[in-house]
Amino acid sequence: MPKNQSTAAQTARRASRTGEKYTQALRRAQTSEAAPRPPHVLRFLAERSGNLYRLVGGIAAAWAHSGQRVLLLEETEDYWRTAMRGAFDRGSRRRKKATEPAAPPEPVTSTLWAAPDGFGLLAHHTCVWEVRHPSRESDRGLPRTDRSPLAVALADARDTYDVIVLLPKTGWSYPDREYATTHVVLGEVDVFPHTDCRTAFPGPAQEEKGVPLSPEQSAAVLRERCLGFLFGFPRLPIHLDGVIWQVNDELPVDKNYLAGVDRDMDRAGLRPLGWASAPLWPDQHRKLPLEEMKGPAFGWRSRTVAERLRTALDARPAILGTN
Repeated sequence: MPKNQSTAAQTARRASRTGEKYTQALRRAQTSEAAPRPPHVLRFLAERSGNLYRLVGGIAAAWAHSGQRVLLLEETEDYWRTAMRGAFDRGSRRRKKATEPAAPPEPVTSTLWAAPDGFGLLAHHTCVWEVRHPSRESDRGLPRTDRSPLAVALADARDTYDVIVLLPKTGWSYPDREYATTHVVLGEVDVFPHTDCRTAFPGPAQEEKGVPLSPEQSAAVLRERCLGFLFGFPRLPIHLDGVIWQVNDELPVDKNYLAGVDRDMDRAGLRPLGWASAPLWPDQHRKLPLEEMKGPAFGWRSRTVAERLRTALDARPAILGTN
């Protein structure tokens, strides 16, 4: 490493090795040095999450290898719900008296990867996000929810990390207006809509044909098919910083076609942040591939999407979530 080189230059040089533009990374690092800013608290939104953990882990790993300090803050199982299993007798449906209150699982923090020079860190933290108090019921007779454990975990992490990624156990389709400072949509595409309804014609080949769709038509289908959950009830206004598409099969179109889809998404107010590919049924389903994320090569395929997302996040002011 050259002597008398600034920390910002070191960070930018390291980021350039992963494919990011040196000048862009230097500008971001210099801004960070001049005026330290609170971390981005990122919440991914998706209709279903089972196939998306590898993509999220890849983005986080790419950030860490570019010199960022990244925390994956994951929710453990709801211990109150676990404790109440068996509190009802299945035969008589009578409530049984609990002998002991359930003890919440202890928070666990692990370092998945750390740069030898201290620039770049990928950590994983699991903890209870909320507790419910059966004895303190709301107006509707439901247990009151206390999210102070999540608030404490975020407060402890804000001075250490550049990006905190919230990973709920369930409910990826619901935004976290209470603590997240930014939301990004993950659209999962099982079958890419490049033609209209295909029809099987009689004959030995059973040929299927469909009328080709324009990129604009394809974009409209993708919004209806993969992003419809954003517009259901109830939905409160949130700020979306972009959309990342994950394709679970081979794309039947070229880059020019995808560029047309992206332009129409941008016209509709959904900033396109890139396309990623993944196997339909990965080995790690519904959980982060933690062991693979410890390797230096993990996240390489996600570096382009990660760079675009990081640029989008840094283009807007990071604000602290409310408590």
